[in-house]
Amino acid sequence: MIDALRVLPDDVRLGRLLQLYVHEWSDKVHVPLGADALYVYPHLDRFAGEGHECVLFFGDTRLVGFALVLCDGHGTWHVEEMFVVAGERCRGVGAAAFAALSARHPGRWTLTVRPENPRALAFWTRLLPVAPVPELGADGVTRSRFTFDAR
Repeated sequence: MIDALRVLPDDVRLGRLLQLYVHEWSDKVHVPLGADALYVYPHLDRFAGEGHECVLFFGDTRLVGFALVLCDGHGTWHVEEMFVVAGERCRGVGAAAFAALSARHPGRWTLTVRPENPRALAFWTRLLPVAPVPELGADGVTRSRFTFDAR
């Protein structure tokens, strides 16, 4: 069983997990390392408002990952980021984490997966009941968009 706990963007545990997450991305896309030897996740403060959430995932009291989600004006929740620590992957933790997250907000959900992340694409394709649709991002990169209802 996975528990989902809403936290503020400045929660130190979230900050540490974001370092792991961004470090993994740094071998796929250019991510600058700051002078303080820390990666900076841009615009994290946008997850502090109403309809925006930072969520930590716990399994048996162990911290196993996080998600950053936003709700738009139409009531659709958007997974901006979701991360499960490496030692917890391929054990059903990601699926249980998303089940805990979507149970907080039943209804319409959407997320995109970049082509540099084929493992994530395989995960979401297995988990979700819909096929992804190609979508061109503002940066010129075509992503896979999943839109679905979670009940």
